[in-house]
Amino acid sequence: MAYQLSSFRRFPSAFAIVAGSALAFGGLIASTSPAYAQSGDYRCTGLAEQASTAAEGANAGQKASAKRFVSTGKKLCEAGNERAAAKQFRAALKIAGVAELEGDSQVASR
Repeated sequence: MAYQLSSFRRFPSAFAIVAGSALAFGGLIASTSPAYAQSGDYRCTGLAEQASTAAEGANAGQKASAKRFVSTGKKLCEAGNERAAAKQFRAALKIAGVAELEGDSQVASR
């Protein structure tokens, strides 16, 4: 005589499969976080710091505009778009009349 498991007895194993899949997917998402968060990309660390310092030192007419570029760049870094963020930071440097440090720009071009 073959016994058939009731649906109640199958629930724990189905739950274990779903829970295991959710944990595996969560681990996959965590391991594929943006590269800047893992490696400390220059564009979102060093260049961002240069632009922020330059924006603070700009004259009154240019300060607000430069700060907006820095703010936008930081948001782009949080989103993982380092290339667009670097453009924003470089625009802030240009508005403030400050040149990007030469040694650092070579690192960013890699």
